[in-house]
Amino acid sequence: MYEPNVNDYVVWERPSGDIDEGWVYHKGDPVDNEKRVKSGWNPLSQYITIETSVKPKPNHYYSSGKEMSHKMIHTLLLCNRENWHELKFIKKREHRECQHYSQYDDVHGNEDSVSMYKSQRHRYQDIQ
Repeated sequence: MYEPNVNDYVVWERPSGDIDEGWVYHKGDPVDNEKRVKSGWNPLSQYITIETSVKPKPNHYYSSGKEMSHKMIHTLLLCNRENWHELKFIKKREHRECQHYSQYDDVHGNEDSVSMYKSQRHRYQDIQ
């Protein structure tokens, strides 16, 4: 089974026919469910988030007048470990790309990352 990692580009084809794609933005830590269940807690699933779009925030300043540290809006889709078999690996970002398009990129406000996203087939038009 494919094990996704941060900065992998994946396509998620679900049994319902829905298809999403994007960069793996975050990967949660593995969970010790045996210990959780013994302690009376519900089991949890390890997960990843897939960044399906990114766009600049319309306002880059707080009401105090200070500049915002995060300048981008990221749309993330949650994918639990139980669904990782539905993911198709496309490519991995090169190291030099990771510096510009990682999950920490919007701290520096790199707006060029918006242009890397392509419209997905069979997807409704995003309202701007």
